[in-house]
Amino acid sequence: MCTVAIVGLGTIGSAVASLVARMPQISAVTLVDHDAYDESNLTTQAIDASALGRPKVKVQASIIQAINPKLEVKAIEEYIENVPLGLMRGSILVSCVDNRRARQSVNRISWRCGSSWIDAAIGTASLVRISVYTPSCEAPCLECGWDERSYELLEQEYPCNVGGDSVPATGAPAELGALAASLQIAELRKLVSDEYDGGSLVGAQLMFDTTTHEKHLGLFQRNEKCRFDHEIWEIEPVDLDPREHTLLDLFESTEASADPAVNLSIEEDSFATYLDCVACGRRSNIDLSLYGRLSVDARTCGCGGRMFATGFFSFESIRRDELSSSKLDTKLCSLGFRAGDVISVAHASGSVRHLEIGKRQIND
Repeated sequence: MCTVAIVGLGTIGSAVASLVARMPQISAVTLVDHDAYDESNLTTQAIDASALGRPKVKVQASIIQAINPKLEVKAIEEYIENVPLGLMRGSILVSCVDNRRARQSVNRISWRCGSSWIDAAIGTASLVRISVYTPSCEAPCLECGWDERSYELLEQEYPCNVGGDSVPATGAPAELGALAASLQIAELRKLVSDEYDGGSLVGAQLMFDTTTHEKHLGLFQRNEKCRFDHEIWEIEPVDLDPREHTLLDLFESTEASADPAVNLSIEEDSFATYLDCVACGRRSNIDLSLYGRLSVDARTCGCGGRMFATGFFSFESIRRDELSSSKLDTKLCSLGFRAGDVISVAHASGSVRHLEIGKRQIND
C-alpha cells in the first residue's frame, strides 16, 4: 500500500482527489493547498455550490472520505513552500500547482525525501502537459531544464506572492483539468503497481493538444550545470515537541553541543530579527523567527506595504555561541518551528545531518 500527497486542489487537483480515492493501492492521502473555493471555481473545478467559501483541503478531504471511508486523509491548509518537509516523507507527490515557485518546491521535496513526483499543467485553450520524475543523483530534475530566464521569472513572481496573494487563474476549462488528472492517475498507477512493464513517463514529458490531437513526447536530460544539487537526504527523527522543547534542547540533540560552530538551518527559509517595508522604508524589530512562518499581518506594514527580512537582519542559519541564554530558552514553536520540520545541522568538520523534529503531527 502507498501514500500520496496531492499538492494543489484547483482545476487539476480537484479532479485528481476523487480518482486517487478510487485506487485500491492507496492507503493514505495528504492534501496541500492554501486557498478556499469561490464562485469562479464552479465552472472549472470538481466541486458544487456547497464548497464555496470553504478551504479546498477540507472540501476535498470530505469528498475523498465519502468515496472511500477507509482512507486516511490529512489536510494541510498551507502553501507548499511552508509545509514541513517531514510531512511529505514517504508519499508519492502529485503536483497540480499553477506557478513556478510552487513547482520548484515540489521538485526539492521530491529529491530531499527520495519520492517520485508526477507534475501536470494545462494551458488556457487546449494544451495538457504531464511529467514524471524519480529522484537520483543521475536523474534529471525540473530545474535541469531551466535557463537564466526561468530563474529571472521565478524571482519576479515570488515577492508578489509573499503574504498570500494568489497567482491569476488560468481560466482553463474543466475538461482539460479532468484530462490532466486522468493522465496523472494513469502514471501513478504505474508507479504503485507491479502489473506494468515499461511505458512509464519517468524522465519524460508528454504534451497533448486537444484541438489538433497532436502529441509530443520529450525526454529529460541531466544537466551537469543544474543549480539544484540533486541530493537525497538521510533524515533522522528526533523526539522534540516544538511546543515543549527549546532551541537549547535542539542544539543539544545534535550530539555536538560542545561544538560552538554548529549551525542550524531549514532549507528555503531564513531567520529574521528585523523587517523592512518596501513601500515606506519603515523598520520593525521582531523576536528571532523563521521568516516564512510569520503571519500575513506580521509581514504587512501599517502603510499596507510588504515587509521583508533583508541584509544583516536575515540569517540562513543560527549558531549556538551567537545566541543569548534567553534566546536559547525560547520554545521552538515561538521561533516558527513545527512538528515535521527537518533541521539541517552543519558541523565545523563539514558534515551535515538532517533531523526531523516532533511526531509528524499536522494540526499543531
